[in-house]
Amino acid sequence: MYVLFSMIFLTNLIMISLKHPVAMGLMLMIQTIMISLLLGKMYLSFWFSYILVLIFLGGLLVLFLYVASLASNELFSIKIKINLIVTFLLLTTIFMFMNNLPTPVKMSEGACPLTYSPDSMLLNTLSKFYTLTVSPLTIALISYLLLTLIAVVKITKKDLGPLRKLH
Repeated sequence: MYVLFSMIFLTNLIMISLKHPVAMGLMLMIQTIMISLLLGKMYLSFWFSYILVLIFLGGLLVLFLYVASLASNELFSIKIKINLIVTFLLLTTIFMFMNNLPTPVKMSEGACPLTYSPDSMLLNTLSKFYTLTVSPLTIALISYLLLTLIAVVKITKKDLGPLRKLH
């Protein structure tokens, strides 16, 4: 778990130094995979992580299409600075000596001290996503995304833009 935390911080530090959109997309994909692994370990179920990775991959495919059609011949290079390496090593050593990070056992024991079976822990972590208190926010988010999708489809002209047909 500490290794995942340190690798997520390393990708954050590398992301700051990148300037090309394809390299940023690649780094975002790597970071999404690491965050999904971390979420899967913390929530004892990987279904939310799978959904997160699939959504980000769909967005990155659209981003790659636009970048490939707009700036197809640009080269990019990664320049790693010494300050980045020193900061990464410092953060890694700090995380290795920390023992107060939340683990799934600590989180589930604090939430429900009477049940300790693995099935009840899995049900407890899955039910946190769609509780009654969060349902208005979920419905508002779904309706906002649907309205945004309809607005983008209506605004977009099919013959203009970077993904047009060439005659």
